[in-house]
Amino acid sequence: MATNPIRIRIAFGAALLVLGVALAGCGGSSSNAGSASAGVKNHVASVGNAPQEWAANANAWPAHNYDLSNTRATTRTSINSQTVSKLNVKWRFAFKGASAFGIFASAPIVLNGTVYLQDLNSNVYALDRSTGKLEWRHAFNKPSIGPNGVAFGYGRIYGATETSAFALDPATGKLIWSRKLTRNNREGIDMAPQVYDNTILVSTVPGNGLSSFYQGGALGVVWALDAATGKPKWKFNTSSDGAKLWGNPKVNSGGGLWYPPSVDSHGRVFVSVANPAPLYGTPKFPNGSSRPGPDLYTNSLVALDGRTGKLLWFRQAVPHDVRDYDLMIPAIITTVPLNGVQTEVVLVAGKMGKVYAYRADNGRHLWTRSVGKHQNDIGPLPRKVVTIFPGDTGGVETPMALAAGRLFVPWLDLSTRAGATGLPGGLAGASPNLRAGRGGLTAFDAASGKVLWQNKLPSMDFGAATVANDVVFTSDYAGTIFAFDTQTGKTLWTKKAPAGVNSFPAIAGDTLLVGAGTTGFDKKPQFELVAYSLSAPPAGAKAQTAPASKTGSSGSGKAGASARLQGTAVQVKGGEFFFKLSTKSTATPRNVTFVFKNVGHVVHDFKINGKHTPLIQPGTTARLVVTFTKKGKYPYLCTVPGHAAAGMKGIFTVR
Repeated sequence: MATNPIRIRIAFGAALLVLGVALAGCGGSSSNAGSASAGVKNHVASVGNAPQEWAANANAWPAHNYDLSNTRATTRTSINSQTVSKLNVKWRFAFKGASAFGIFASAPIVLNGTVYLQDLNSNVYALDRSTGKLEWRHAFNKPSIGPNGVAFGYGRIYGATETSAFALDPATGKLIWSRKLTRNNREGIDMAPQVYDNTILVSTVPGNGLSSFYQGGALGVVWALDAATGKPKWKFNTSSDGAKLWGNPKVNSGGGLWYPPSVDSHGRVFVSVANPAPLYGTPKFPNGSSRPGPDLYTNSLVALDGRTGKLLWFRQAVPHDVRDYDLMIPAIITTVPLNGVQTEVVLVAGKMGKVYAYRADNGRHLWTRSVGKHQNDIGPLPRKVVTIFPGDTGGVETPMALAAGRLFVPWLDLSTRAGATGLPGGLAGASPNLRAGRGGLTAFDAASGKVLWQNKLPSMDFGAATVANDVVFTSDYAGTIFAFDTQTGKTLWTKKAPAGVNSFPAIAGDTLLVGAGTTGFDKKPQFELVAYSLSAPPAGAKAQTAPASKTGSSGSGKAGASARLQGTAVQVKGGEFFFKLSTKSTATPRNVTFVFKNVGHVVHDFKINGKHTPLIQPGTTARLVVTFTKKGKYPYLCTVPGHAAAGMKGIFTVR
């Protein structure tokens, strides 16, 4: 891959060409065929719960896809069809050190007044939601093909590098635990975790870099980890026969997840599984004959018991895939009327350019609809090289959204030329003309699959779909952001981003956050996270580059003696369950006024050096003046029972 971050995994035999785009993955063909296992057992009501921080931050963007149903839709915002035209730039955060795949291909999350995100070097950032100012940065400096990203829950930030899942302190970025999950150097991790029931769910994939994708013996395993320790609870192998890999582990590979799965109130986890490999075929094994049969559970929607990992049912969209047609889009859970009865259904899509609806309880197929162009997309490939639509980087590549019974599906048309034995001219023959790609956004009725409206875009849509009230946002690879009316598809607002877009917006209050992290077609792209806000100046704010190299903020260190005698102020934010201080040190002697604001949703206080504030209600502020006459380290904490143990504590240094 050159400079763009949409990942395109194209394997010829055991090799990979990563072309310049920013998310993509493994994939297959186009069919309705499926299989289902029996036996969905009853679940108790205490399962399928999101972390309490999510409900407390419903007016922000608490998860990669907003909620456990993966709807990517919120009504807790002032952005709507009447106000969207007033969005202007409020702040910008400039990314540094672009990887081989670009710099940002995920979704930010927003909780407790902070924006958290992960770049394509696996580095994690915490930014002030109001200003974009860097609060801390945890540098892993380990390139990821993406999409990656972070999750929040139970007082911790979770994510992964190419080999390991991790947990960080959300107030400081300090590493809490790390757990290696890959079995060999041919496997990796490039997804954002899902968080539920004190469990972190993450999956390996068959590859961790340009040269390792789809080498034989690599597979995708879904891991459920304990949120507090990272200790494994259970695992599910997305290859039905495990390491045997459908009979030829020296050649075959496949499976794994790109995106966070959905979780329902019965504790069922719905995972969308990627493709098998080698793709297409090789001279020795044409049409994927090294892996005869359906190659389960690739290209399948799989329902698991979230407590045990036990298989409940599955539906395979494309058996024996030979076209890189992953069914990898995060499944969306909703309820629709079926024969007059409100029924839980699961909606899913993939690179085969089709959208599927199934019953959530037993996997019964309800409907299938196509998006984009389809040509030579089913059945075995001929020996003669043909043009295929959707190609390896086509169909549905990034997450859908659902609101008020409407499903919004981003899609793109980009062809691939291939035959039964692989790609013409070797790997170089796979390079598509990205400028020839086109995209679109289609609105479906979730109950019937009926097309309600469709808008075509001038470039490929790698920008997902995101809904704010009656507005649906998406973007294209060229870097244009679009806002459409959810009912009619009418264009309400457009804006040119400073670079190409293949990441997924978040909405927090009156602000739309968009990551421009791929080259697109700009000669001089500026890789930035841009905050478009209703409260920004009409002409837009002056662009400021955030100091991405810094790991935190501190005072100037140049105050004179008179300033020390007069004292200083330290801004303290407290939420569930963290403290953030504008500085964690001061000189002596000094009077320090701690200005404590409760940004959480339950009462907190702040105690240090024998003094503490009263219990402070959410949204209110208290001042605590403390005199430090001796050097040393002074612990601070919240005295509400259980809050310090959950993370509301730290050390203030007097030097």
